[in-house]
Amino acid sequence: MSFAIMIIIAVSLDGFKTHPYDDGDGLSCAQRVKVAGIAEEYAWVRSHYPGAKVKMQSLSRCEGSPTDKLHATTTDDRELTFYFDISSFFGS
Repeated sequence: MSFAIMIIIAVSLDGFKTHPYDDGDGLSCAQRVKVAGIAEEYAWVRSHYPGAKVKMQSLSRCEGSPTDKLHATTTDDRELTFYFDISSFFGS
């Protein structure tokens, strides 16, 4: 792998850390998933619902904390909303 490609990969992953996603199932405010950036939200969806298509992203509040919601359609045509705790980076 060339040096330039390795730099591009490193820059692309900057701020993205491997997250155990053990916070919750993401299907409600009470079970929102803590993330350190937007890329982690989409990675979580890809990891937990392969093939799901995110249709919309919206900002909300859960229990007073800023929360991102991803509205998606799964491969079996379920419409789901995933909740993410973004308090670690939103508004800072």
